[in-house]
Amino acid sequence: MAGMRVLKGKVVGNTVVLDELVPEGSAVDVVLHEAEDSEDFALTDEMRRELSEASEAAKRGESVDMEAVLAEAAAHQ
Repeated sequence: MAGMRVLKGKVVGNTVVLDELVPEGSAVDVVLHEAEDSEDFALTDEMRRELSEASEAAKRGESVDMEAVLAEAAAHQ
């Protein structure tokens, strides 16, 4: 398993500049946080573990379609 890391960075000239080095050609996903929230966003070790586990489960096909989640939530309102 290649693993997953959560990294912080900033956008400079429409380019994401990370706070640490990653191998050239690495595939990344970017989550954009609103400006007023960006300084307060931090993941705990538990949150990182859960995110990693969820990512691995999704890779194995153990995920639920968003429409199904929304339909179930609407049914409980």
